[in-house]
Amino acid sequence: MAQKSSSSSTKPVLLDQKFWQSFAKNNWEKKPLLLKNVKSGLLEMSDAEIFDLLVLYSDRCRKVSNPEGFKFYIQGFKVGPEDVLQVLPVKKDKSLLGYHKRMKDLFSDYCLVCDELLTVNLKKQHLLTDFTNELYRHVGYPNRFSEMGLYLGNYRKTPFGVHVDSCGVFSFPVAGTKKFRLWPSEFGKKNPALDRAFKYDKYKKDSQLLEAGPGDMTYWPSSEWHIAESDGSFSATWSLGVWVDKPQKDMVSESLKSLIDKKLGDVGHTVTTSFKNLHKSSGEVSELPEAYQQSIKMLQTMTPLELKEAFLKSWMQHVSLQGFKTIPVANCKVSAKSKIRLRSDRSLILWQQSVTSKEKIYLSFGGVLVESSLKSGLFQLVKALNTNNVCAIGTYLKGLTQKQDLAALQTLANAGAVTAIK
Repeated sequence: MAQKSSSSSTKPVLLDQKFWQSFAKNNWEKKPLLLKNVKSGLLEMSDAEIFDLLVLYSDRCRKVSNPEGFKFYIQGFKVGPEDVLQVLPVKKDKSLLGYHKRMKDLFSDYCLVCDELLTVNLKKQHLLTDFTNELYRHVGYPNRFSEMGLYLGNYRKTPFGVHVDSCGVFSFPVAGTKKFRLWPSEFGKKNPALDRAFKYDKYKKDSQLLEAGPGDMTYWPSSEWHIAESDGSFSATWSLGVWVDKPQKDMVSESLKSLIDKKLGDVGHTVTTSFKNLHKSSGEVSELPEAYQQSIKMLQTMTPLELKEAFLKSWMQHVSLQGFKTIPVANCKVSAKSKIRLRSDRSLILWQQSVTSKEKIYLSFGGVLVESSLKSGLFQLVKALNTNNVCAIGTYLKGLTQKQDLAALQTLANAGAVTAIK
């Protein structure tokens, strides 16, 4: 018999420390979960909020004639980019249901997918951050990222069939009822015909069915095979996918890349390698070319402090994205006459003092990194901003370094760190 998860109580489920401890121990990357009537700030991400984000991002795509981040399926078939632009939501739809009514007159089975709502989620980003901060505190910080996705339509099955991703998924229905059918990793491995399948009746007895509506939350691990099912009714669900497919060894190699490039210098840019002998007559390879011998000597000059700084800079850049694929950016042009404040009191500009040069500091936000002086006006400005002050830029950036500091500040502003005060 297919297992159908349900909740026998309508008592609100609070996502408190007790919940997260239990989740980390029993569910994270282990088994699915269905929670009915969740009490969380995330419920502010209602159907109306999601519709506003969807229209905002659709308008952006129409402006540049590029539907990147959107996918649209008709009867399970993916349509081309030019056609996607023609079927995106508009403000006149007024709501997700209004958009659906317009679409169902055109298509008996459609699915709209959007993977880029994070880029426009400026007003409600703190709700996601509050959620992920607790998640990461209990399960660890993702080496890749989390991203926000949306599935909307009256499609009867996920357009690409039964599949498995490399991310754990938290799903939040905002309209209609959502059903997810799941199979554990080992079952999928033993039954390869399940991959991308649309006909899987003989496998249903081994599946688990999660059925959720607005106010509920589902979760399944990255190894879980899954597909969404429907009777053709309208539903809209946004999700948070936490990617867990990047091993620590990749983080280490990426962290050291800039340091290795610096150490190798010109040798690192050569595209051919001079040699004396490729191998001996026996086939044995026992001699390194001169370029490799030089590289060994250069890499051996790496000091523990240089290694620590390389890792610190890389880690700071990584966490400056707050665990997300991208973060919202609002246009903010800065000048010596501007007044600014942090975009959010939950979004600090990160900084660190160089461990190899006492006078140097690094600043980071939204995945970008800038360099400055410990005694610079820019550093003093950042410290003031991080205490949630409204700051007049001209009070801090003066003298010979003003132009350089303004350029660095604009880089941080372009990444979404600050907002202008009129």
